[in-house]
Amino acid sequence: MSMKEMMVWSSFATILAVLSMLCMAVAAQESTADSWYQKGLKLMEDEAYEDALIAFNKAIEMDPENASIWMGKGDTLVRMGDYNESQKIYEKSLEMADKTTRANPQDARGWFVQGELLQKQSKYDEAIKAFDKAIEANPKYAEAWYRKGAVLYFGAYFGAWVQPKQDIVKTFEESLEALNKAIELNPEYGVAWSEKGYVLSSLANPNIDHVLSSPANLNAGLERYNESLEAFDRAIELIPAEESKNSLALAWDGKALALVGMGNMLKDMNRQEEARERYDEAVNACDKAIELDPNFTGLEARLTKAGILSELGRYNESLATYDEAIKSMPADYAIFNASIMADKGGVLIKIGEYKEALTTIDAALQIDPTNPIAWENKGDALNETGRYDEAINAYDRAIELSPELGTLKADSWQSKGDALLASGRQAEAAAAFSTAKELGYKE
Repeated sequence: MSMKEMMVWSSFATILAVLSMLCMAVAAQESTADSWYQKGLKLMEDEAYEDALIAFNKAIEMDPENASIWMGKGDTLVRMGDYNESQKIYEKSLEMADKTTRANPQDARGWFVQGELLQKQSKYDEAIKAFDKAIEANPKYAEAWYRKGAVLYFGAYFGAWVQPKQDIVKTFEESLEALNKAIELNPEYGVAWSEKGYVLSSLANPNIDHVLSSPANLNAGLERYNESLEAFDRAIELIPAEESKNSLALAWDGKALALVGMGNMLKDMNRQEEARERYDEAVNACDKAIELDPNFTGLEARLTKAGILSELGRYNESLATYDEAIKSMPADYAIFNASIMADKGGVLIKIGEYKEALTTIDAALQIDPTNPIAWENKGDALNETGRYDEAINAYDRAIELSPELGTLKADSWQSKGDALLASGRQAEAAAAFSTAKELGYKE
């Protein structure tokens, strides 16, 4: 072999050696705990849950003390409907995260993971404290500001059933402040814009204000809804569908809810045509959410869509949408099926199918006897068929179980008054009507 040939082969061998090293490096990188973790997240997003669990388990084998990996496994189990097992996983993850922050109290990431896990266990006050610790360690931690805002909103939204209205408003405003800080730090933070849309939509709701029918309040509410829709549109623009279908679906679902709220408000202001336009837009937004994430966010979007179709008088389409929701609901979601059946019963009452309505509502109450909407709808069906005493008992249960916030309690008092009046109990009926009015009942 000539010197020249030797040089060529030497160069070729060197190239092969470098390529071999690069391949080995890539292979090594692909088999790290983090690579399996990222793969698990992607598979979970693509709804390949069994494969996602395999990926997370691979990551756990390599890094068994990593709380984030365990949390990913727990999130996958939630998506699969296995809540009991997911809670055990979250508890295990929380122990690891707590160990991390005890060893290093300035570990912002450690506090952030701890906050996420506490949120998933519905320990909202503790979660907020953990996110505050993360922010204290790193004031420019946009994700921590976002999560704090999200937890404040979530706690206020579900606390609305028991908290005084002024406390709810204050918490919503604190949530908005935290989300605005996250957006200030990262103006292209899509999910923060989406969460901001939800908060603004909740603040627009006239039921959180003591002056329910004030024109000034309604106009301010419309402005809030417009701000909410702008935030959702920004989120939809920023969240990449190929990376986060669930987050994008949530933005579309939130937009649908804001459009429904705006439509209801316009209806109260006797702007019927504009209200109908908002409802039609809301149906389209629901369809987008269902298309993006049919088995998770899409479940709620179907319920929203069914309710809008009923409001628009498209009852057969509404019933078909409720049936689709019931069919697609996982077996472990029985409590949600009860809510769907209660709402479906309400539509059946509207079209005069009282016997079927009662059968559907009784099935809902068998699953969840504490559902106030089911009890109110049962009262309506009984009232329409002349079974006034039974109707009054059903309304009493609805009143007992209804949240203070919202119109359900007032509506139930009004309907009870109707049943009392029909049964000849005028004085009791007058008292029921008076209570309904005090609670904000509107014709």
